[in-house]
Amino acid sequence: MTVAAKNDQASARAHGVRPTRGRRRGYTVVEVMSAMTLFAIGAAGVIGMQRVTIQGGADARSFDIASNIAREWQARLQRDALRWTEPNSVVSTSNRNTATLWLRDASVSGAWTVPAVGPEVHGYSAAFDLLGHDVAPGSPDRVFCVQTRLTWIPVTGANATIPLLRADIRVFWSRLEYGPPDCANLTVEDAANVNRHHFVYVSTALRGNPNQ
Repeated sequence: MTVAAKNDQASARAHGVRPTRGRRRGYTVVEVMSAMTLFAIGAAGVIGMQRVTIQGGADARSFDIASNIAREWQARLQRDALRWTEPNSVVSTSNRNTATLWLRDASVSGAWTVPAVGPEVHGYSAAFDLLGHDVAPGSPDRVFCVQTRLTWIPVTGANATIPLLRADIRVFWSRLEYGPPDCANLTVEDAANVNRHHFVYVSTALRGNPNQ
């Protein structure tokens, strides 16, 4: 240690000042509270973004499943129309009311109807669970409901004798804050219910199959 350094230490002791290796500094309460506030605001924003992302993903998944259900019911009605073989060149009366499973019970007045449950629930129901599997219409696991509407399409020309139907299929499910949908509610699209549900619509044409 040099003579100058020894003199500085001696002078510091004489004035009651303890020598330190460096300048000491701490954090004030205001600084700590400010940091905690900024952290809380950032964490709240991240949590809010995660909630929106999760909800958006769930909605997209539900729309995808509902679209698949609508297409499945479109195929079911088309298969059912294959049984509609009369009238034809031999028989002038229609067998739509006797040979088909769903077309016979559907109204052709433009009203929505609930498809009847077939001989077994799987593959014949109008209610589906969260994964898109058929369940009984009254099952507590129901998430999606299907309804159909049939209207006649005027046919002219050479095919005027072959009936043609327009089939509208809708799949609806409740929004997050509501419980399972009521599959028997035929006025689900009215003002009192429309904001409680999501909807997917599909339309197709059904024609008799007189070639069989």
